[in-house]
Amino acid sequence: MMNGPVIDADGHVLEKERYIRKYLEAPWDKRSTSLRTRDQPWDANLFDSFEMAVRWEDLSPKEQIDEWHAVMEREGMVHAICFPTGSGNVSKIQELDFALAVARACNTHFAKEFNALSNRVSCVGVLPLRDPKAAAEELRRGVTELGLKGFEILPMGLPMALGSTFYDPVYAEAEKLGAVIGIHGSRSNSHEIGAANLSTFAEVHSYAFTVGLLLQFTHVVCQGLPVRFPNFKLAFLEIGATWLPYYLDRLDEHWEKRAKHEMPLLKDKPSDLVRKSKMYFSLESGESLLPESINYLGAEHFLYASDIPHWDNEFPGNLHALRNHPRISDSDKEKILYSNAKGLFNL
Repeated sequence: MMNGPVIDADGHVLEKERYIRKYLEAPWDKRSTSLRTRDQPWDANLFDSFEMAVRWEDLSPKEQIDEWHAVMEREGMVHAICFPTGSGNVSKIQELDFALAVARACNTHFAKEFNALSNRVSCVGVLPLRDPKAAAEELRRGVTELGLKGFEILPMGLPMALGSTFYDPVYAEAEKLGAVIGIHGSRSNSHEIGAANLSTFAEVHSYAFTVGLLLQFTHVVCQGLPVRFPNFKLAFLEIGATWLPYYLDRLDEHWEKRAKHEMPLLKDKPSDLVRKSKMYFSLESGESLLPESINYLGAEHFLYASDIPHWDNEFPGNLHALRNHPRISDSDKEKILYSNAKGLFNL
């Protein structure tokens, strides 16, 4: 059993519009419209049967920090990186000035009402990606003025796929400042990838998280983002790890036959490019082929994630299972549970 310190690379906070609105700058502070786009009225909490997810809905930022501290003390966590719940949808706002105003308000809220209350919990920010120049400037403000360590991007509702040079101002600034970009699984805007044909929340959630990240991963790799920005730090979060051997084998096959014309930046096959890159992936301790996937890519690319307090989190069972996994070495567990995240987020 590996009993060393743990860094949670993907937990969450449940941010509320009423707290964010306090930080809207003029003239946007006079606007009463919603600060985010809305999805289908799915019942994520299944008739309020998921106790933690329901209870956290009513907690203030301070109360959420207190809950995080209690969890961390109980389970030996030394730090938690927390992603927003919903604010990443800022990239879907079509009014560019309003999108920037909302992103600035969100990031200030995360810094002042969450991060300022703890030296062990770090919320990441959001970016208005429809305007890459403004997004790069907000990234710089988030890092240099607010102390944010990273930013969340959701995979759907974007103007371009994420391997596009359209976003290069954002990537250049993130690389320069050492900020992490976390592409986080989501079901929002899942109709873009065919989920409008599905019938239930379980179907949409299972499908959209996976396909959304696969879409962006494909474009990021094939368009050579790690070649263009070799020190850019990128994490793919919340769809597990065991898809990687299958999908990289598939990309390798296409590279072998088509790279000269369609992947000209890739001098290495995709699997080797990812192995050499600063790409990270959160994993699920219950994945059947987890040890094989870790060995395939290298333990230095994987992160532990609790997913607290969302309905589908399996904490603390997922942490205990990973610590006690019989087919993963203690040295690999230490990387996954602690040192990879420490280096990635400059903790």
